[in-house]
Amino acid sequence: MKKVKEKDWAEEEENFNIPSIPEPPKINKITIDSPGLSTSLLNRIKKLERKDNRVVLVNCERCKEVIPVPIPKSYINNSDLPVVPVSYIHKNKERKDQHCITLHLDHDFDIRRQRISDVIFSPD
Repeated sequence: MKKVKEKDWAEEEENFNIPSIPEPPKINKITIDSPGLSTSLLNRIKKLERKDNRVVLVNCERCKEVIPVPIPKSYINNSDLPVVPVSYIHKNKERKDQHCITLHLDHDFDIRRQRISDVIFSPD
C-alpha cells in the first residue's frame, strides 16, 4: 500500500473541486452589558438571579425579543455531556403562543445551539 504524502493529498483534493467545510454560524452572545437592553428586562433578570441559578439571555426568534432563562447550575455542572440540552417553555408578551426553546449549553453556560418548538399538552 502506497503512503500518500500531505502535499499529494492537497493536490488530489484540489483536483476533485471539493469545497472546504464551512464554519458553523456563531450565535451572538447577549450579556447584561449588551447595548439596548430594556430596564424591564434588567429587572426580570434581577428577579431570577439566585446563587443556585445562572441567568442566560436568549434571543427568541419566535417572540422577536430577548428573554432571560434561569438555568439551575447543577444541571450543567453535574452533567457528563460536554453540551447539555435544556428546554424552557415560555409565552410571548401578549401571554399567547406558548412555545419551547431548547438550549444546548456548554459548561461555561454559553449557548452552542438553540431550537424552537411548539408545546402540546397531554389531555390527561
